[in-house]
Amino acid sequence: MNHRDTSNLPNWARRVNGAWLVRGGLNATTEAWLSHLERTDGPRLQASCEIARALSRGPDHIHDPKPWFYAGLFSLATADEARHYLTTHHFTAAAIPALAHDDAVNHWVAALSPTSRELLARLREAVSELAAQYPPSAATPSQESP
Repeated sequence: MNHRDTSNLPNWARRVNGAWLVRGGLNATTEAWLSHLERTDGPRLQASCEIARALSRGPDHIHDPKPWFYAGLFSLATADEARHYLTTHHFTAAAIPALAHDDAVNHWVAALSPTSRELLARLREAVSELAAQYPPSAATPSQESP
């Protein structure tokens, strides 16, 4: 399986997602998210995959790339979409810009260890920085519900 071929970013994201062992059904949730974007908002799908690719190596190539990859894929989700798709995936939800001020998310974050909060802070910063680089058309969801 060639995870380095990024000529078709949605296909690349699906290959990577399908190859990793993750907890709590995150791979199925991610497939549902990618399918949702494919049906409703192609530009946002492409932008989300670009952000995931940019973040997928993590900050230094020695840490686990999974939180970076998944935060990138969901980075352009609205608050409603993030709540729908990431109900049981708290860490990824906490990295999403749309949930940055969500009381329930921030209450969960407060209970994390200092090391996990530090990783989350770095993720939030990187995701926000990259998500801000996309034009409003790529960051604005369609009106179709999740």
